[in-house]
Amino acid sequence: MEITNLQKKLIILLSILVGIMVSITFSLYRAIYVNPNNLNVIYQTLQDEAIPTSLNDVSILYFTDLEFGEFQNQERTENLFNTIYDLAPDVVIFGGDLYDSSDQINDENNQLLINYLSKIDAPLGKFAVLGEKDQLDETMLNTVNNIYSNSQFEILSDINVKIGNQSTASIRLIGLSSQPNFEQALSNLSSDEYNLLISHYPDTLVNETLASYPISLALAGHSHGTQVTYPIIGGYRSIENATQLNRSISKNLSFDYIISSGVGCTNVNVRLLSTPEIYYFNLHH
Repeated sequence: MEITNLQKKLIILLSILVGIMVSITFSLYRAIYVNPNNLNVIYQTLQDEAIPTSLNDVSILYFTDLEFGEFQNQERTENLFNTIYDLAPDVVIFGGDLYDSSDQINDENNQLLINYLSKIDAPLGKFAVLGEKDQLDETMLNTVNNIYSNSQFEILSDINVKIGNQSTASIRLIGLSSQPNFEQALSNLSSDEYNLLISHYPDTLVNETLASYPISLALAGHSHGTQVTYPIIGGYRSIENATQLNRSISKNLSFDYIISSGVGCTNVNVRLLSTPEIYYFNLHH
């Protein structure tokens, strides 16, 4: 029996539709059952003349938005921290949102997080900025402060600190609060130094005040890459404080910036085109 041109076209169309359905099904399966459990390590060299030679090959690990609780369970969290332990960074920076909500706060979980964070051996320092969920209420804020205090993490809230390696030469790490006092946070910055800025909110980076300061690189999180990012369309929802700058919307700023998709899940236990990630930076003059 001879196949007509119309039948050939229908077969081709059907094949395309089947292929699309298989692709969508596969993507949804990975988004729900695979991607939330994955963890990408993004390696990047930060090379700048302002970085002193004494800090050559010093490593900085940046991760954000743990959201420990409903979706970010102990198994995922243990996988994350085992990866951090294996990487053995010299400096660790956490970008905020330790717990997903106050409902998960209890003595057992608090001690679990203290144990994980304390075990990180970062000889040049462990630092954190606060996210909006860290400040949901007084109980949450006190809990987070206590966890950091018992884990040897220094909270950077509108202050900057020097990081050196057995030398007076250093770089500066600047941590912003959710309602930053820029003048206080950015005091004593020099264009001769490498200045690394940490903000939980991406939208803070578009503030015109920052353009007048010698910022070398800025890191932010908060939006999780919206967790679900559709091809071409972008994120499935708008997230407050990440509407002007996010993984789908970029701007030409006076400094380079990186917006991390974070490591945990919130609202939905799904990751589509937004795999959990941590950054491992290697410094070089």
